[in-house]
Amino acid sequence: MEKVIESNPPKRKRRRFKIKGTSIFIFVMLFYPVAHFLLMWFGVNINSILLTFQTPVKGKLVWVEFKELFYNYETLFLSFKTSTVQSMLKASGVYFIISCLITLPISLFFSYFIFKKIVGNSFFKVIFFLPSILPLIILTLVFSLSFSPNGLMAPILQLFGQKADLFIGDSAKWMVWFFCIWAGIGYDVILLTSGMSRIPRDVLESCKMDGVPPMKEFFKIIIPLTWPTITTLFIFGMMSVFNVYLQPMFLTSGMYDTMTIGLKIYQDSGGSALNTPATLGLFCSLVATPIILTTRWGLNKIYGDVNY
Repeated sequence: MEKVIESNPPKRKRRRFKIKGTSIFIFVMLFYPVAHFLLMWFGVNINSILLTFQTPVKGKLVWVEFKELFYNYETLFLSFKTSTVQSMLKASGVYFIISCLITLPISLFFSYFIFKKIVGNSFFKVIFFLPSILPLIILTLVFSLSFSPNGLMAPILQLFGQKADLFIGDSAKWMVWFFCIWAGIGYDVILLTSGMSRIPRDVLESCKMDGVPPMKEFFKIIIPLTWPTITTLFIFGMMSVFNVYLQPMFLTSGMYDTMTIGLKIYQDSGGSALNTPATLGLFCSLVATPIILTTRWGLNKIYGDVNY
């Protein structure tokens, strides 16, 4: 019998990892966003959660005992019975009505007006876009000075018998709400007109040839095709219940029933008792997240996805 000579199989060469220029470029481009996410979102949120289990003692935060693990949450729930917190919750809830049920419908109407290029649309572009360009602190300063007793609007207000400062007393919250509507319309108009500009011209020309009236075109064509943008703005409006704080801070300093959840968290974050704003913020997140996700799911079911 012939002997079969077994030859050793050739050894595979190990591939050495070489850093190429493409890999370096990808690493550099991903480093900042990943680091930003880990530090500014993950790190901040983890730290906020940990703060809810701490309490200040002699100016320093220390961990609560295990038997009092939810002490901060119990304190928060007890504070809901006070008139101050109830007023704050009501003042914050109003911004849902302002953003979603007032500002958004008005913005839709004027966006359609600008989109159709009706006479005067260029003038309205400047009027609506200006509040979105200027910093908020400048807008609130100009707004408060204009409606002051000696401001630009003083002669008109005096015709209606209004001579007092509108940012003091019961009228203060109305002025803050009015400012939020005026300033918020410009932001919504920018996004809505951008969404409408993506609609194919063939669709609009077909409506014109078929004799579709403007109101029917607005409700049957424009709104369904821009529904993703409308849904996004509606969700942003729901979030304004928790994140509106600069407007009342600049206009009224949170006085006269204008204190909001966001402003309360901002003011309390300046002290040593950081556990209080952290607990309130985490509680709001836990409550708002399922509501917003459910609302978004429901809004997406109203109109199907349209690709164009």
